Amino acid sequence: MTGDPLVALLADLVAIPSVNPMGRERTGTDYGERGIADYVAAYLRRHGVDCEVDEVVPGRPNVIGRIDAGAPATILLEAHLDTVHVDTMTIPPFTPEVRRGRLYGRGSCDTKGSLAAFLFAACGMLAQGKKPGVNVVLAAVADEEYQFTGALHAVARGLKADFGIAGEPTQLHIVRAHKGVTRWKIVTRGLSAHSAYPTRGKNAIYTMGRILTRLEDYALELGQEPPHPLLGPPSLSVGVIEGGQAVNIVPDTCVIEIDRRTLPGDSIESVLAPVRRLLKEIPGWEIVPPHLAVEPMEVPRASRAVALIEESVAHVTGTATVEGANYATDAGIYNRAGIPTIVFGPGDIAHAHTHNESIDLAGLHAASSIIHHLLSQRAGAHISPPKEIR
Repeated sequence: MTGDPLVALLADLVAIPSVNPMGRERTGTDYGERGIADYVAAYLRRHGVDCEVDEVVPGRPNVIGRIDAGAPATILLEAHLDTVHVDTMTIPPFTPEVRRGRLYGRGSCDTKGSLAAFLFAACGMLAQGKKPGVNVVLAAVADEEYQFTGALHAVARGLKADFGIAGEPTQLHIVRAHKGVTRWKIVTRGLSAHSAYPTRGKNAIYTMGRILTRLEDYALELGQEPPHPLLGPPSLSVGVIEGGQAVNIVPDTCVIEIDRRTLPGDSIESVLAPVRRLLKEIPGWEIVPPHLAVEPMEVPRASRAVALIEESVAHVTGTATVEGANYATDAGIYNRAGIPTIVFGPGDIAHAHTHNESIDLAGLHAASSIIHHLLSQRAGAHISPPKEIR
């Protein structure tokens, strides 16, 4: 496809489908991370990096590679293997194409671009016979797009590092804080009946309608709360609704799924308690315990983790931007586990999950150069020894 080895690596990654089924009954060769995990593991081993393929759930593994430089500190370079679905794409999702300085294809931006930059920088250093100034953990994980199970599994298996970078499309900006996310369902229960005699039943969709009105008002109230200086106010959105069996049956069940974006200091209880109070006068509903709860994260501006990457970004691009983000990432998992982790990578979040997803190749090359520069530094001189993560 190209004589550029970094672009060729990214093209290879994009050409391997790794669609996250997102909790749906979707199977086939396009779904799951097995194929791309095998490719990443082979790439690491080909460059002399010790690695393991660790299955999170059947057919959905993490790949963890380790470079022992004999340094006093360890950096985590992490990116997720999975992508969102391709149902609405207007370009071939797994046929990477370079046009006008951009590579097109599903996952090119979110976040196989970061994965390629990290792999190329670390393995390229080894190929040149150079030793990094820090020990390196290269983690390519499953299921970031839905339930973050890959990162959770890695931490549970004892992943440790002194600081980290979670690869996401940040336009080479340094994200030191981002919102968390809690997702749960509310179910309303009714009584089915023939639609010709609706008064003989109890319509669960009507009950849910009352709930939705209150949630819409509550979402507006959240938007007026005092904002976090980097992240703004919290938010709530109802993203899925399902109910009824047929148009001629009074529905006995309706389900909605809620996405609540949280700020530092929030907890599951502080998120759910206001909703319970809001709905207490409405009969016939229940909250299903959250199926996802990723904490917000905030790495101090003056931390060494921020300073190290800021120095390398400025060295390559001339300037560095430090900011916050509204989305959630695996960095929330690692920060909770005691690994100060910022979010950084090539690409623009505006191009992620889109019908014609793409990434700017100049940014891809800059990201690889930034990571190469970071790994070249004796960062360990400023970092305490690694902690065990339990």
